[in-house]
Amino acid sequence: MKNYYHVSSKALEKNVMFRTREDFVAAMNDVAMCSLRFDVQILCFCLMSNHVHFVLKGTYSECYAFIAEFKRICSLRMHIANREFGGLRDVGVQFDLLDTLEYRENAIAYVLRNPLAARIIAMPYFYEWSSVSAYFRGGRPVNGLSLSQLSLRKRREVLRSRYDAVPDSFVLADQGYVEPCCYIAVEEVEKMFRHPSRLLIALGKKIENEFEIMTGASQRICVTDAELRSQMGDLIRTEFGVASLSQLSADDRLRLCLLLKRNFNASVKQIARVLRLSQTVVAAVL
Repeated sequence: MKNYYHVSSKALEKNVMFRTREDFVAAMNDVAMCSLRFDVQILCFCLMSNHVHFVLKGTYSECYAFIAEFKRICSLRMHIANREFGGLRDVGVQFDLLDTLEYRENAIAYVLRNPLAARIIAMPYFYEWSSVSAYFRGGRPVNGLSLSQLSLRKRREVLRSRYDAVPDSFVLADQGYVEPCCYIAVEEVEKMFRHPSRLLIALGKKIENEFEIMTGASQRICVTDAELRSQMGDLIRTEFGVASLSQLSADDRLRLCLLLKRNFNASVKQIARVLRLSQTVVAAVL
């Protein structure tokens, strides 16, 4: 089952993912290439110097594969630039399930406001390394060069990728990266906000504390295993439309882990006990 997730990497404390403008341009193209290789929709993203944010739609496994591949590519490039850098393999990734329209709208605003919250720019629209410029502009780049006009060799050189199934609709901006509106799920985001003014208001509102509270509001809740099993039964019926845990697919069980963590602040050990999964699997999901 496809769901919406806010996916973010843990901020690096002693290093950066993107140091130069060239690094950011390459990462923008990495996002475009990853969007083609995995069955996910990217609603929005923001690349900060030491961490990244995405709002994705897809199965948990496809979204996980997407962020894992993006980390792998970034890690390889960082290692080439700095041989002493050990890579991003151990850098944590957080998944927040966005199961209501309010969650999704707040997550999108939160992601696109990140540079503003970090006091890098005065307005989200001034930040180049995100998808903020993609919405409510007619769905097409204003100008740029179609990648179909480039030779295969030149295209690989520009995109730093040997993945050749690039659609003709991909347009290269003057800055050297594929325009985000070519691969972002623009129509879905515009349908959520309905009008440019609503998106502008959302981006102007200080949402950080509100979103963080929404995604962590259950921290004060503590339930027993018996109570969690009872609540889990209700969740299985209402969220997945089946009668029992045994009827859930592997992907839905992973989604259920996220729901139990968010709604009841259940620990890794408790979720593993109740779902009869290994702690290693649950820890990887959470």
